[in-house]
Amino acid sequence: MTLPVNTSNAQKKNAIDAIEALKQLQAGNARFVADRPRHPHAKTDWRQALEKGQHPFAVVLGCSDSRVPPELIFDQGFGDLFIVRVAGNVVDVDVTASVEYAIDHLDTQLVIVMGHSNCGAVTATLDHLSNDEGEPAEVVSLLYRIEPAIVGIPKNLSRQKQIAHAVKRNVELAVRRLSHVPDLRRRVTTGKIKIVGGVYDMHTGKVNFID
Repeated sequence: MTLPVNTSNAQKKNAIDAIEALKQLQAGNARFVADRPRHPHAKTDWRQALEKGQHPFAVVLGCSDSRVPPELIFDQGFGDLFIVRVAGNVVDVDVTASVEYAIDHLDTQLVIVMGHSNCGAVTATLDHLSNDEGEPAEVVSLLYRIEPAIVGIPKNLSRQKQIAHAVKRNVELAVRRLSHVPDLRRRVTTGKIKIVGGVYDMHTGKVNFID
């Protein structure tokens, strides 16, 4: 006899805390780096059980870049991660609302902001600061949200190091912005959720989490 997969109620009852959620993401990323992914939670019976509801164990705010799919990088499956993707993993009202929805309505306790090496949006922001012509107004509005992460980076660094510094600082900026949202700040302060940053290295496949 085939045992049924967890229903929505069972998933909610067995919701894991932020520390355990982070360990699961780290373990999944380790499998991905080692080329031993499990590709979990993709079978028909699991997907059908999810029709009754979802309770993902982590929120991932990532970049829209086609080369950085969080489900693959963390070796997770259907219903495991609540993904919010936008160029440059920036925080705006819609992004914040999506994160709050996952926490308030889906019982998710961990939020990961994941940037990545050679981010095109961060690189475009560096270029825009030296040449502000040629970008549509909507793109400029997005780059404006990344700009604070660029300001102050030493000019004597190589371009590649400037980009690497900017990527990390942009993740830290997004973490701060989310942490200052009243609803999220209150939950962080009481220990109900954690907001963590990380940078995905496209060459190695490893996500390096930021303290």
